[in-house]
Amino acid sequence: MRHRNPQDRRCTYLVVIDGGREPLSDLRDFASYLSTLSVAGCEVVVVDGSSQDLFEENGKSFRWVSRHVAARPRQRNFQGSIDPIRAALDFGNCDKVIVAGRNVRYDEDAVGRICALLDTHEVVEPQDYFAPLPWWSGIEAARMLVHRGVDPLPDHGVTFGMRKWPVRGLRSIDVAWSNGVDSVRRLAAQGAEVFSACDVFVRRLPTTLTEWLHERKQQADDDFAMPLKSAFFFAILPMAVVMALLEGSRVAGGYAGAIAVGSMVLALRGRSGAASFFPLRVCLCAPIWVLERSLSVYWALFQKLRGASEASRVSYADGRTTVRVASGE
Repeated sequence: MRHRNPQDRRCTYLVVIDGGREPLSDLRDFASYLSTLSVAGCEVVVVDGSSQDLFEENGKSFRWVSRHVAARPRQRNFQGSIDPIRAALDFGNCDKVIVAGRNVRYDEDAVGRICALLDTHEVVEPQDYFAPLPWWSGIEAARMLVHRGVDPLPDHGVTFGMRKWPVRGLRSIDVAWSNGVDSVRRLAAQGAEVFSACDVFVRRLPTTLTEWLHERKQQADDDFAMPLKSAFFFAILPMAVVMALLEGSRVAGGYAGAIAVGSMVLALRGRSGAASFFPLRVCLCAPIWVLERSLSVYWALFQKLRGASEASRVSYADGRTTVRVASGE
């Protein structure tokens, strides 16, 4: 691959790969997509956290369309995940950097609009949408619309653009970055100016059903960084049970109906300006998402408590096990 001069590039497009082995056809399709970005004037960087053998194998697909680099130890947190912000600061040769997930698909127009917005903003987050739209992605799309109806900043976004020099000057970009806060909210918390580009839409490929189910717990776990949001979903089911016991099923049904209607109204509000990318039927999935999230917060909380319980137990070589107390003994 012939690389352009950094001065001739519009931006750096950076994607992190930190998973297992993928089918060769998927890698080739992804490499083909990355080649379109290179032609569009982007410096394409693939940060690969795979093992050495898999890294070399992936390089056969990526080295012709990108700068394929291995993740550095300092770019990982204690759980082993790669920090895309730190990777962008380390590997991007351009001041403007677009960070995107593995399933994101930009076109040249979206890249140009993000770059133009970065002329006047430090961080820009577009709105992603699913295409195609299987039923489980329809529930995820409903989440996006409900959140658009409440807050213009996308929820659990998978791509954003940033300028490197303002980010480098933040107070402490490395502090507490492994606590589940997504990258854009982490930047905002550190003082970066974030612009929500609600009218810039970027396509996102749907995950498999298995991956989607795995993300349910992860998203609920991430939301613990926003206590009020988690508390709201945590209270939905207990409130319904209390109402059913004290006031009867009719009152509990009215309560559930009010939540369902309210979520659909918010989704319809969020669909304003996005109707071309979110079918009307997605709004009907909003109550299903509310139910899913109200169950997922309990799943995530159980996993947290279980992990804390296991971490408090100390095993010795002779087979003895003891439990740590607050004093540390």
